[in-house]
Amino acid sequence: MNEELLKTVQKASQGQPDWLQKKRSLAIMLQKRFPLANQQQAWLAKWQEPELVTNDESSLLNHDGDDFVALPINMAVQKYPELLQENLMEKAVRWQDNQLNALHLALMDTGQFIYVPDETKLEKPLKVGLVTRSNNPHNLIIVGAGAQVTVIEESDYKTQSPLFAATEILMGTGAQVKFCQNNHYHGDLVRLAVHSYQARGSKLEVEGVIPENQQGYSSFYSFLDGSDAHWNVQLASMVEADCQQEVVTQVDGYGENTSAQVNEWGWVAPNAQLKWGKLATVDDEPLELHQHRVIASNEKTVVNDQKETSHFNAPGDFFKAQLPANSWLARLS
Repeated sequence: MNEELLKTVQKASQGQPDWLQKKRSLAIMLQKRFPLANQQQAWLAKWQEPELVTNDESSLLNHDGDDFVALPINMAVQKYPELLQENLMEKAVRWQDNQLNALHLALMDTGQFIYVPDETKLEKPLKVGLVTRSNNPHNLIIVGAGAQVTVIEESDYKTQSPLFAATEILMGTGAQVKFCQNNHYHGDLVRLAVHSYQARGSKLEVEGVIPENQQGYSSFYSFLDGSDAHWNVQLASMVEADCQQEVVTQVDGYGENTSAQVNEWGWVAPNAQLKWGKLATVDDEPLELHQHRVIASNEKTVVNDQKETSHFNAPGDFFKAQLPANSWLARLS
C-alpha cells in the first residue's frame, strides 16, 4: 500500500461525511486485493502522486427542487447522504470490481449528481457541462420508479494526465432514461465508463461519442434486473491516425422479455485501430442480445466482420449515410 497516497486521500476527504472518508481510505488499503482492470497500468502509474482539483462546482448544474435535484457530487454527499452512501460506486461502476475502480473512488474529486423522484416526467433535457482538470470525475444519476428524463453531457475535460471519467445511471421500476454524451478530451489516455442498473420494466437509451485521443478504453455496461428491462446503445467513433480505441459492451441480468441492443459506427484513419468488442453477458445469462457493428475507412467498409463493397471518401459521408436520421448522433454528420 502507498502510505503517501493514503495520506493524500485522507487529507482531501476531510470535511466529507464519515462514511465517505472511510470508503475512500478502504479503497486505497484494499486496492491490491482486487483483480486487475484491462489496460489499467498506464493509468495507475500516473496516479501515485495525484493532484486533486477543487472549485469546479460553478460549471455544474445546481438545482434542489421537488421536481429534481442536480448538485455537484461533493455537495450531494453532504445534503443527500442516504442516496449517496447506498448507491455511489456500489451497483453500476462498482469500486470493488478491480484496482482501477478502487483508485477512481479514492481520487474522485468532482462530478454531477442528479436525482429524479418517482413518477416525475421532465420535459426538458438536463444538460451537464463540467469544465475541469480532474483526472477522476464521476457522475451519479438516480431515476425513480416511473420517472422519465433525458440527460445530455457535453463536458470539457482539460487534464493532460490519464483520465477516468465514469457515469453511473441507476433506474427504478418502469423508469425511462435517455443519456447522450459527447465530451471534449485533451489528454492522450482516456478511459470512459457508462454503467447502469435497471429495475424491471425500465428502458435506457445511451447515445455516445467515443473519445478522440491517442489511446482509449470505453466500457458500457448494464445490469438488467427483472422482466421487460431494455438497454439500447448507439455509439459513434472517429479514430485519428496512429490512435487506438477499444470499446467493450457487456450486460448482466435475467427476466422475461429483457434485451440489449448495441449499434456501433466507426471511422478509422490510416494506421489507426478500432476494436468494437462483441456484446456479451458477463456470466452467460440467457438474455436477448443484438449487435450491429460497422467500421469504415478510405479503403473498405466492414459490417459485422464482413467486408462490403460500399465505399466512403470521408468520415462525414460515412456518418451521414450510416447514422439513423432520428438519432441524437446524426448531428455528427
